[in-house]
Order: sequence, then C-alpha cells, then structure tokens
Amino acid sequence: MHVVVDASLLAGALIDAEGPIGRRYRQRLSELVGDDRAYVMRTLTKLEVVAALRRQARRVDSDVRGSTTISARDCELVIRNMPAWPFTQLELTQPMIVRVWELRGNITPYDAMYVAATEQLHAEHAGNAVLATADARLANAPNLSVPVELFVPDEPL
Repeated sequence: MHVVVDASLLAGALIDAEGPIGRRYRQRLSELVGDDRAYVMRTLTKLEVVAALRRQARRVDSDVRGSTTISARDCELVIRNMPAWPFTQLELTQPMIVRVWELRGNITPYDAMYVAATEQLHAEHAGNAVLATADARLANAPNLSVPVELFVPDEPL
C-alpha cells in the first residue's frame, strides 16, 4: 500500500520514540506500507514536525506535564536525522495546490495538502494508496475521496 504520512502521525511516532505510542505507530505503519512506499511532503511535513517538536520541548522546558514529552536535545537529534527518514518525498505540485483550494470548505490547507497528495498516488497506483494520520478531525472530515487510516494512541497492538 502506498501511504501518505501526515505530520500528526510522524510527530507522534517521534515524540514518543521509545514509548508505547511511538512503537505502536511505527509497527502499524510498517504493516500498512508492506512492500510499497511511505511518502511525506518534502518541506511542509518536516516543518510541521519541527513545530510539534518545539511545542513538546517547550512543555519540558516549562515543566508542563503531558502524556508524552521529549527533551530539546532529543528534538535536535530528530531534526538532524531528518535526511535519513525512510520516506519517499513528494513535491507540492500546481494541481495539488488547486485541489487544496477546492477542499478549503472542509479542512485546513495543510491537511488538504496530504489529501491532494494521496489522491494523486491513488490515481497513479490504481487505488492502492491511503492517507495515514493521527488527526481524528482530518480522518473524519466529510467528503474525502481517498481512504484514511486513523492511528489512535491508545488502541491495543
């Protein structure tokens, strides 16, 4: 299965890298992808992940307790290792931008970017593509034209 991975899923797997959520997300993603490929948007996914890491590191720095935390040092290691991520990178194309605009009534432009990328892969691979997310709002958005796989942090392995 060709899988577009959004930033919510990727950030969740990275922030809780050694914990149960990170392990669960990575295992399920591996099962979903199988022998095919996982994709991320070249620049925007990375930027969204950096924003999520920043939020988590600030929680640690200000001693705010959350369900998962990651130190600023660990965030820096994740960021420095981004080039080694095992994903195929997709460029945001003009047809995707047009599709992002068409989806503006139901989802944010950032979420629409992932939907548009999944639609493109869905068409290129005879329907063998899915969007993987940990964002329930995105997964439950009305009128999406592609399958969405919702990763839930507390579901059993």
